[in-house]
Amino acid sequence: MNNRGNSRRPSSRRQSTPSTGARPPAGQSQSNNLHPIPSNVGSPQIMRRAGFSGKLHRGHVIDAATDFATACAVKAQCGSCVYVNTNYGESLRKKFDAGVKVLKDAGIIDTAQILDPVPSPTPLGYRSYFKLAVRPATFAQKSAAERAGTPRRFAIGLFEPGTHKVSIDMTSCPVHTIPLTNLLKSLESEIEHCTLEPWNETTGQGDLRYIAARSAHLTGEIMLTFVVANPHKKELVTLVQRLRRLGHKINSAYMNLNNTKGNAIFSSELTLLAGTIGLRERVCDLDIEVGPLSFFQINPWQAEQLYRRVELHSGRARPGDTAWDLYTGTGQMALMLARSGYKSLGIEEVEAATADAALNAQRNGLGNLATFIAARVEDSETLLPDWAKSPKVIVVNPSRRGLHDAARNHLTHLLRSHSATKFIYVSCDVETLTRDLKALTASGHRVRQVEAFDMFAQTDKLEWLAVLTK
Repeated sequence: MNNRGNSRRPSSRRQSTPSTGARPPAGQSQSNNLHPIPSNVGSPQIMRRAGFSGKLHRGHVIDAATDFATACAVKAQCGSCVYVNTNYGESLRKKFDAGVKVLKDAGIIDTAQILDPVPSPTPLGYRSYFKLAVRPATFAQKSAAERAGTPRRFAIGLFEPGTHKVSIDMTSCPVHTIPLTNLLKSLESEIEHCTLEPWNETTGQGDLRYIAARSAHLTGEIMLTFVVANPHKKELVTLVQRLRRLGHKINSAYMNLNNTKGNAIFSSELTLLAGTIGLRERVCDLDIEVGPLSFFQINPWQAEQLYRRVELHSGRARPGDTAWDLYTGTGQMALMLARSGYKSLGIEEVEAATADAALNAQRNGLGNLATFIAARVEDSETLLPDWAKSPKVIVVNPSRRGLHDAARNHLTHLLRSHSATKFIYVSCDVETLTRDLKALTASGHRVRQVEAFDMFAQTDKLEWLAVLTK
């Protein structure tokens, strides 16, 4: 899923982080309530029930008997994880069946190979990023705190559906990584001791509007961002220092000044409060640094499997082959293409992410093979360098809104005139994926293979991968 900018968007070795509780290796329980996930159970009946005539691949599918005794206390109020507290294997089947039905009904995958869905290596505790609203505590929250002898001014969490009241507490969310869960618990108490005030949308008064945090999946290090209506650098630095003394591995902390009206969470005005300018990650043997405004998959364990599959489909380049990575984020797939020998071009509209991508190319010794342009994909046709105008491989990974009309039209035209180009579409929304694939097949390319990755375990969403060739 690609949540870029203000309005959009959620491995093999793990290090122990005692102070923050890093995730255990995949397949090991975090508690006695979790059972190891079998990785050798195939279930091609899933697709046959949906009426597919294409070839089936026995992938790693979680069996229906696999059970999770999770205990999410806010499922009814939150609504994000519609399958939490239920059987994981059965939920994976349900959402996969629903998604492939949408694709099949559109008539675009009748002859495609449909691979079994790839379960999340970490069905709980996988979400390595959150963006939470900060608002005044509700009357009920204040009353409960007063009865406990702890006055409360702040509410940190999710909006109650249909309102802008933050009444859904996220300190015990079972899909957050343990470092983020522990951080939220400390934030909830420590923030009450600062002089900042929660943002009040009704009056337009207050300071702290949102809090965002990302944890690195191998190290447990954290990047923390405070979105404020008024600059309070000194107070926020003190808050970060207190959190660090409590044992939280805050490797990077920022203040984001956003005093605009509207629903945009972030502005481009950033001030480094403490630590390094980016959060260190490592995916598919690439060293990646992620900035506070850059897109990075929320489930890095599953992202590794998805990126490896894209790399496999792309294949090794021949001399002179070029590739595009559209909506490149911090450049992971563009770098993998470059590593496979392609001269790759990454296009990303968020300038901060484009800068991160260029630095990541240098960091991995791929600066001569990977070039990045900061632009909207639909505006980039006239910006293409001459060497990139006939790509052998195109990878797209847009937000849930899918391709812009202009981008879709341009790509359809390009595929029509480049019969040898392979097109790989990664999408977190099956509806917009279906719309775009239907348009792209007008080029004469056909959907040859479809696969789903459970990037968002416990929710009703999947990350889809479709491959088109002539």
